[in-house]
Amino acid sequence: MGSDAEQGRTVTVLIPAYNPDEKLLALLPKLKERFSRIVLVDDGSVKGREIFPQAEKYVEKILVHERNRGKGAALKTGFAYLGDSTDVITADSDGQHTPEDIAKVAEGLRSHRDGLVLGVRSFSGKVPLRSRFGNWWTRWFFFLMTGLMIRDTQTGLRGIPAALLPRVAAIPGDRYEYEMAMLADAKNHPSRPLQIPIETVYIDSNATSHFNPLLDTIRIYRSLFQFCISSVLSFLIDNGIFAVVMWALAAKDTPRRDDVLIALVAARFVSSHFNYFYNRFVVFRRERAAPHRRHRSYYGYIALVLAVGAASYALTEGCAALLDVRGVAVTVVKIAADIALFVASYLVQKKLIFRR
Repeated sequence: MGSDAEQGRTVTVLIPAYNPDEKLLALLPKLKERFSRIVLVDDGSVKGREIFPQAEKYVEKILVHERNRGKGAALKTGFAYLGDSTDVITADSDGQHTPEDIAKVAEGLRSHRDGLVLGVRSFSGKVPLRSRFGNWWTRWFFFLMTGLMIRDTQTGLRGIPAALLPRVAAIPGDRYEYEMAMLADAKNHPSRPLQIPIETVYIDSNATSHFNPLLDTIRIYRSLFQFCISSVLSFLIDNGIFAVVMWALAAKDTPRRDDVLIALVAARFVSSHFNYFYNRFVVFRRERAAPHRRHRSYYGYIALVLAVGAASYALTEGCAALLDVRGVAVTVVKIAADIALFVASYLVQKKLIFRR
């Protein structure tokens, strides 16, 4: 690519490192041939500390965390040091990003000035099963939640234009969930991410990765997990009350259309208020919102409850009439209808009602 300066614009390669090894030392001199600015962040390493003194001659600055704070925190430390006067390319220290691919991302930053530039892997060839499956699942889950189809949601090779750095640096998160949050925020950028194919490199079956499959996955999907817990509890409350009311009304020989409506209203009134306060305080954490915003979220949630309730009633009554189902058995029909409405409810709450 040649020099990384173009009409006063600079490109800085930012590398967070935790317990690095010789692969970092093999990468740095090759990067130095292409980029004049390289910043390294020691994220509280306890192993491989002898690597950093040897790296000093290749980098502009080594920033140090006294203890391990996570990849997201390391990136933010680098962003704070660099300010917003330079484009930044984030790269991993374990040799999975080649100098040639890092240069491709820098080239993409030349023209793509108002969105992220992502180096995306094809996941072809000998790729560890956990990485292949993890990317497939995350890609489609991410698309469902954001509407963005990112071919490699786990890539650490990202180009960030200088104009976006303040916004990116302000995104919450200190560990691997920060990178997912950065991608989710990309839906609000002027341009969608530019995705550049790069080589798929796994060394020793990705044995040097510091990603904890259990803990970091929980962090990344925490809000969805909490929403699922909320939904399961609300589901039990809602359908428990619905079944009890249907049983009571069946004993009085109430017309089917009336008993479904009465039971659904009673069940939804109780379960929706439980669900609202759980989501507000636990899932989407809006306890500090101003009073007018709290009222707005409540009214918005009630409107959603009415809309979903109407859809649930229409589906439940229509299917129960079609199948000639009566009494407590209608609860099974209602459960099927509510499952179909689950994803739509989550998206509306996340994007509109409890949006940060």
